[in-house]
Amino acid sequence: MMPMRIHRFETVGSTNDIALEMARRGELEGTVVLARSQSSGRGRRGRVWIDEPGSCVLMSVILRPDLPLERLPELTFVASVAVAEWLKGKFDLVPALKWPNDVLVGGRKIAGVLVETTGTAAVIGIGLNVNQASFPPEIAESATSVAVETGSDQDVEAAGESLARAVCADYGAYLARGFEEILTRWRRYMWGVGKQASVTAEGRVLQGAVLGVDSSGALLLRDSGDEVHVIRVADSLSFSSVQESFLDAPGSR
Repeated sequence: MMPMRIHRFETVGSTNDIALEMARRGELEGTVVLARSQSSGRGRRGRVWIDEPGSCVLMSVILRPDLPLERLPELTFVASVAVAEWLKGKFDLVPALKWPNDVLVGGRKIAGVLVETTGTAAVIGIGLNVNQASFPPEIAESATSVAVETGSDQDVEAAGESLARAVCADYGAYLARGFEEILTRWRRYMWGVGKQASVTAEGRVLQGAVLGVDSSGALLLRDSGDEVHVIRVADSLSFSSVQESFLDAPGSR
């Protein structure tokens, strides 16, 4: 596995911002930024990350994959399956993956992934609720944490380092064996297959049954007219029941 260099901070605006700046200055692949709190954490499509200081893993990892730009979204799958399998192996939880970047336990969001790029570097940002036991009203019905699910608090600092190693290990496996192997593992955890969903993408709303993902990781949605839509980027993905629709609320990367 590639060497890791961990930089720890108390409070930052965003771990991704710190890591992106480090990457621009030439910081090596495998550099990890960990913080106890973020004041301006963010997720996909400008969503907000809400954290309780000291209770979450807030992490960004600098990578320098030799990949064309259009393949960089594959790193989201690498990171999210790493988080899912780490949660299963370390805490005996039963995770699920909501396309494209959310990690769920019991239908509630426990973690999220955000990949950003600068020059030849990619930064994988991960937010994981570890010891947070209460959440703001807007996400109280849709969020969970390791402590809530296991009934006991965990060492957040140790969890961050352990998770970083898991992500770096899966990144190495991805480089060695390719995306197909990662995607096969990711599909085992995919949440919502067969469910009716509403997807907002490119200014329009599509509704239909989720079929899964194709070989590139794009979402497959079959509408009422039996047309299959291939969705590579979406603003939101929500499901038909009330609780499932909460999963697009802020509170995860």
